[in-house]
Amino acid sequence: MPAWRRFRIMVAVVAVCCLLPLGYSVFRMATHGPSRSAPSSTSAPTSAPASRASNPSTAGMALQVMPAPYQLPAPLSREVALPGAGGLLIAGGLTSQGTSTDAVTSLDPATGVTRAAGRLPAATHDAAGATLGGQTYVFGGGTVASVPTVQDLGAGASAKGAVVGQLPAARSDASGVSAGSVAYVIGGYDGTRWDPQVLATRDGRHFRVAARLPVPVRYAAVAAAAGEIWVFGGQTRSGATNVVQRISPSTGQASVAGHLPAPVQGAVALVLGGQIYLAGGVVAGATSPIVYRFDPAMSTVNAAGRLPVPVAYAAGTVTDSVGYLIGGEDGSRTVPSVTTLRLVPAGQAIPQAAQEPWLAPATGPGLLAPGSDPSVLPADVLIADHHNNRLLIVDPQGRVRWEFPRPGDLAPGQTFLEPDDAFFSPDGRYIIATQEDDYVISVISVATSKIVYRYGVPGVPGGGPNHLFNPDDAMLTPSGVIVSADIKNCRVVIITPPAHVLTRVIGQTTNACMHEPPHRFGSPNGAFPMTDGNYLITEINGDWADEMSLGGAVSWSANPPGVLYPSDTNEVYPGRYLTVDYSNPGQVVEFTSAGHLLWRMGGFNQPSLALPLPDGDILLNDDFNHRVCVVDPAANRIVWQYGHTGKSGTGPGYLNDPDGVDLVPPDSLLVTHAATMGEP
Repeated sequence: MPAWRRFRIMVAVVAVCCLLPLGYSVFRMATHGPSRSAPSSTSAPTSAPASRASNPSTAGMALQVMPAPYQLPAPLSREVALPGAGGLLIAGGLTSQGTSTDAVTSLDPATGVTRAAGRLPAATHDAAGATLGGQTYVFGGGTVASVPTVQDLGAGASAKGAVVGQLPAARSDASGVSAGSVAYVIGGYDGTRWDPQVLATRDGRHFRVAARLPVPVRYAAVAAAAGEIWVFGGQTRSGATNVVQRISPSTGQASVAGHLPAPVQGAVALVLGGQIYLAGGVVAGATSPIVYRFDPAMSTVNAAGRLPVPVAYAAGTVTDSVGYLIGGEDGSRTVPSVTTLRLVPAGQAIPQAAQEPWLAPATGPGLLAPGSDPSVLPADVLIADHHNNRLLIVDPQGRVRWEFPRPGDLAPGQTFLEPDDAFFSPDGRYIIATQEDDYVISVISVATSKIVYRYGVPGVPGGGPNHLFNPDDAMLTPSGVIVSADIKNCRVVIITPPAHVLTRVIGQTTNACMHEPPHRFGSPNGAFPMTDGNYLITEINGDWADEMSLGGAVSWSANPPGVLYPSDTNEVYPGRYLTVDYSNPGQVVEFTSAGHLLWRMGGFNQPSLALPLPDGDILLNDDFNHRVCVVDPAANRIVWQYGHTGKSGTGPGYLNDPDGVDLVPPDSLLVTHAATMGEP
């Protein structure tokens, strides 16, 4: 089948080509509420000589901006993050309670695993950070008042960092950067005065004045590129500025090199491929989702993408050619989000018009429950509307942007009945839907709205070739292999399209569903990817959640506490897991691999799936309340809802047993997990 051969390609990405005309983006550019608006992209005035050429290393490359497939264990902002032994080191910062911390944490950027890596001698936030000779330093910051303290980070879970020196004066809200063997502390504030001095040190103990900023700032974004140091925006005495300042370490001169499209403070600057990417920050009193690309050779700036969670006062760092935006604040909230930025070949970008039909202009009013806040969603929502026999994409304002099937979508004699779960493929080009009560798995081309592959015989259950018995939550790996729980056959199946026989079975095909992984399963109803390459299997019988590799190695099994009917367990971050209780009354629960309760919220009617959002909120379908919701676990309340509570229907604003959800790319489950997803 030609369409299927196109389907079996390696992961592509939603991306912005750096060579496209200014302002053009294949990213989702519609704003989601007033707090998500951003300035239009412009070119900055340049003071660079006309003979300077843009960096050719980025030719044909595109910027990929994606949420990491994990979150921080807790919200954090105004911290320092730098590459260190075993991953990224995160030091100090403000917690969600507004208190400074002395914690030093190591984060594995590939898997999201965190561990204690020491303590600072003094808690701090709004400090500057830099690395010298393999040693990581935190400069200044403070708690109630600015301090001049210079601290190293120590090493090891029980290590205590040390105070190794003092800045010439107290300084917080500064930025740090390393250039060669020298670290620089730039901008900042002592509680009264904006400090224009750029300090340089080779050892973290002795400092000299390397330059003076023509525009003194605090909360600026700083990066070193092309032999110079660049300072973007920041706060002045009269408010945020759009000034771009250039510091020449070789001459000690600092000058204004250009201007950003709008004044910004609290942004992060990351260097990728010789270009500087400026992410987030506060613009016009609102947190900005915009990522700008600054060319240091030409001193020009262009819009380059959007953040899945707009943040300001986040930590940013680059390791192994990947930029990380860690934590930060989205308005009044401190968030646990981690966002990745990397350059990829532009040919991997998904064509906007062909692959994202939900970006067509919206028509009709938004239909949300009263009190819903569209800004809590980073993207549009894919809904499997079970008893209405359809898939919908609904935007954060509650407008239907796409529907399947529409007249003409199905081939003669073809049906699409009882979709209970649906997820975008890792390349964003397909939707894989389980039709549990119709005993089939369908793969739908987003571009053509056609079913291009189906495993199972509609309406006919079974366990032999091309037969399933209540398949649930089919996942598609980057190589094009399907992994699915097959509930009443008590097994997890591996399918390699376009074949119509199973590639492999994990568990015995039997009608005696018992908890004995990997030999048999107690009615498995979900197999979700984890950041370590394993999968989380949920078993209805006995109320089990199991971490297991596709090779059959079981890492742990636990009973989600107080859950009568677990459904679709998945990973929030390593060590924290999310499940729902498909009961009435039902609940949403977070727990550990030892079965310890971390959080719960009740008041639902047979919810079947909950997914963590990058900002710490939770997206879930509350099946027999006929609604899809976003829950704020910090406040224990629903902050967004599509559907009428307890009332089913087919018209706009109504659902009938919504049984599955996903976000649209690049925020969708399998796109964000593609890099770590286990293959058979």
